[in-house]
Amino acid sequence: MNGAADRSARIGLDVLDQSELRRLIERPWFLRFGFAPEEIAHADTLGAERRLEFLAGRFAAKEALCKMLGTGFLQGVTPREIYVEHTPRGAPVVHLRGRAAQYGPSCVSVSITHKQDIVAAVALGLPSAADPMAESECTGPTEPKESAPMSPPNTNSATAAQRPAHHEEDAQAPTITAFLRVRIGQEEAHYGGDLVDGARILRLFGDLVTEITVRTDGDEGLLAQYSGIQFTAPVKPGDYIEARGRLVRRTRLRRVVQLEAHKVLHARPGGGESAATVLQEPQLVCSATATSVVPLPRTRPAATRSSAVKET
Repeated sequence: MNGAADRSARIGLDVLDQSELRRLIERPWFLRFGFAPEEIAHADTLGAERRLEFLAGRFAAKEALCKMLGTGFLQGVTPREIYVEHTPRGAPVVHLRGRAAQYGPSCVSVSITHKQDIVAAVALGLPSAADPMAESECTGPTEPKESAPMSPPNTNSATAAQRPAHHEEDAQAPTITAFLRVRIGQEEAHYGGDLVDGARILRLFGDLVTEITVRTDGDEGLLAQYSGIQFTAPVKPGDYIEARGRLVRRTRLRRVVQLEAHKVLHARPGGGESAATVLQEPQLVCSATATSVVPLPRTRPAATRSSAVKET
């Protein structure tokens, strides 16, 4: 924004019915287009209705911010370039990335409100020169690099630098993932029709959660619960299953992991005794969220070792 626009406040407003997004947020392409990876990760830790409310609020905020910036989606800014997080007290904080950062004023604030199914958001852009105190009260810094769309990892496991977590409920999850690929054998058929029981997939999920807690804490942790388990397609002997886990939330004691299992190859008994097919698109067979608890004395082993007195 240049010239007079840099010296004046700008405002944007948006109102939507959250039911408009109910089906869209189940589509991976829309999530990658509409939301920053951190927003998707947080949403995946919530129940269905709270997830819809959260994402609708974020989307309304992005609409309001684009109106404030003077541009629209696909006209210079994509919604994933706008990341709306929250402070420990719940206040939304805006981070502008990529092209959005080029359009943005020095200080951006947003407010989101809900009334039953209606979501409203208002965005205010104010140059710091207009109010020297404004910059300390408005949003987080802009980030000039464009954020890449979220995609699953292609290696067995990957880790990224993690931010320290000091607050039990509001710590942000680092990007830590784990990956397994297994072939389902004939001996694992449990039901008529050569169906494999769902517990087989949950065992894969348990191994992923264990790997992630070992990577984050040097401890296997204790699996406390699964939530949101959905079995979406049958698994049969001969299928190749890829299971992925991603740490989406980390508090002082808990590690919340989003889990998905996809079928990538499957046997074709009708095509011959050894016939098999590579699926053009991986087929989701199960998804779930797991919570693991790491006992407090075992957390942060590196910090403990550095401050402990050597025992004789």
